[in-house]
Amino acid sequence: MVGRYVEFQSAVARAVGHVVERAMNPTVRVARHWESTSRLAWFGACADHHVQHVSWSFGRLRDVPVVAGQRHHVGVFGLLSASFPEVDEAGVRSSLEALIPPGTDGATRVFLQRVSAQLAMADVLLSLPERLGDCEVSLFARPDAVDTAASTPRWPEHARERVAAALDAMDAELRTRCERLWAGELPTLLDAARAIRRVS
Repeated sequence: MVGRYVEFQSAVARAVGHVVERAMNPTVRVARHWESTSRLAWFGACADHHVQHVSWSFGRLRDVPVVAGQRHHVGVFGLLSASFPEVDEAGVRSSLEALIPPGTDGATRVFLQRVSAQLAMADVLLSLPERLGDCEVSLFARPDAVDTAASTPRWPEHARERVAAALDAMDAELRTRCERLWAGELPTLLDAARAIRRVS
């Protein structure tokens, strides 16, 4: 039987797959702004309890200087059907909501949905090099901070009991991943997720 976390992760993977397909086949209008669009140089995303965002880069824009610490990219887009008609936005959202036990208070629900979304997106990003080859991936902090890596979330000490009670009633695989995430010491979420995958 497929667990709810795997169902959610699969929904995110399908959505991201549609975006990657679009990214790998840029329109003439997009391609003319880049030195080359023969391959994706970078693909990144961020995730929250409400919506995920994605971005990508082909390397260097034409006639645009490179600023240290900043990457050229196409922009940041919500993983929404309005931007990508192939994406099952409602399916992604409903599978995320289904992860949280009924009766969970609002703050705990938001926290656990955010962590779940971040973990699922991290797992999807880490699988992309198998498809894209030499393509850098990153999980960035916010839609307005694509060059800042998302930090590893930690136990909310002020709500430890509420979070633990909700977690106990959640999908077993997700619960294990959360516990390993919070027990680790790696400061960035993508590195922490990579370490979890190695021991899973």
